[in-house]
Amino acid sequence: MVEVQRSVKQKVVAGAAVAALLAGGSIAAVSATGQSNPRKNAGAHDHGSHRGRARDLAAAAGYLGIPPAQLSSELSSGKTLAQIADASTGKSAAGLIEALIAARRARLAAAAARLPQWVAAEVSRAGGPAGAGQRTARHRVTGAARLDALFSAPAARGSVAAGYLGVAPARLKSQLRSGKTLAQVADATSGKSKAGLVDALVAARRSKLAVATAAGQLTQALQAKRVARLHERMSAFVQHQFAGTGSP
Repeated sequence: MVEVQRSVKQKVVAGAAVAALLAGGSIAAVSATGQSNPRKNAGAHDHGSHRGRARDLAAAAGYLGIPPAQLSSELSSGKTLAQIADASTGKSAAGLIEALIAARRARLAAAAARLPQWVAAEVSRAGGPAGAGQRTARHRVTGAARLDALFSAPAARGSVAAGYLGVAPARLKSQLRSGKTLAQVADATSGKSKAGLVDALVAARRSKLAVATAAGQLTQALQAKRVARLHERMSAFVQHQFAGTGSP
């Protein structure tokens, strides 16, 4: 009886976590035992949270058989994932829940498999595990690391720029590594321009902000405030030289 109750509790917790995403929010990181992930959610600005939401969105798009960009667009119109799933031929909200749970479990299993390696690295780290005493050194990110981060996901700014320019991300990264700015690359690309690149980056960011607002992660007032600054920020971003150590 105890085992049955535990199994039911696990399914309820997992189902509730996924339901949060179906209602427009993000899935809480829940393990197979129903325990919450000890890593605290730092809010909409937390890189790990954004990455987790992007993976959930990709998994949902994969189940529905549509591109992530199309799914983001439908969500930004105010629909929930449940509504989109039920309106898709051969799909359902229940099936989407199962797909998202399976994707989350796979990621948790992969993380568990890497855990011994992570712990061993912490034990072997000079000065002990990374903590407050090493925060300054950890935040001295190299120009190369910043450049890699630009292409870390399909929705990352470097990937968006490569899509607009019609070049492979690896090729664009190489050009930036040589010292060129995105503006210089755009103006030197046939049929493209710095202004067009800025517009593409602004549009991509606007879409992400719309999704975050629809998911309840941003207020409409905060979304409007960020949108108002997008053109200025992206104009400065395309002029940044990533070969150095400065920050965009």
